[in-house]
Amino acid sequence: MKLRGFSIVPAAAALLLLTGCGGNVSPGTASVVNGTTITTSQVDELTDAQCAGVALAAKTQQAQAGSRKQVARGALSLLIDTQLNLDFAKSLGLDPNPTSAAQIYSRVDPLIQALPAKDRPVTERVFHRWATARDLMTQVGAIATGQTVTADNEDTILNAGYQKRQSWLKGVKVRTNPIYGPTKDGFPGGGDGSVSQASSSFAKSGAAATEKPTWVADLPANQRCG
Repeated sequence: MKLRGFSIVPAAAALLLLTGCGGNVSPGTASVVNGTTITTSQVDELTDAQCAGVALAAKTQQAQAGSRKQVARGALSLLIDTQLNLDFAKSLGLDPNPTSAAQIYSRVDPLIQALPAKDRPVTERVFHRWATARDLMTQVGAIATGQTVTADNEDTILNAGYQKRQSWLKGVKVRTNPIYGPTKDGFPGGGDGSVSQASSSFAKSGAAATEKPTWVADLPANQRCG
């Protein structure tokens, strides 16, 4: 999972196999993850921060502009994955290692501190939880593999943790608001988030999995990041 404006890519994003379905959520709810509600306000705040990150990176040509819709889906994906990891670790009776979590967080803190001041608090909260969740999933992987975590094998062990999570996910429900284009499993990004069928070439470009720079450039400013 790549977050626009941040060089943060959870190593096992491809292993996210969720059960549940999209829709059937109350107003103001982005997703309900294993009984925990993620609000649209939470997603909007994180999206604002990520868009600020994209704008900063674009000044040095390190990031390409994208649609706010796509950035919001990435923000919700991060929030969902973090919650699942925390819940899975709790089901195993694991406790976070504060030292390890702090070390993981330190990798992204410089990026967060570069954001405008108004965007830092929400981003700090989200990524402190993300770092704690990553520490826990690394613990799961270390137990599964019997290996001690090092800089060289950390991603491999993290992947092992995600593999262990797959069986647990069979009993988990993720329900996501249709505006985020959820897949049948409830993870955002499987559809275009629209209740109508795209007919014009512009609309079809917006529903495509990969956004064309020319299409993004034609979006209204409030629908574009970067």
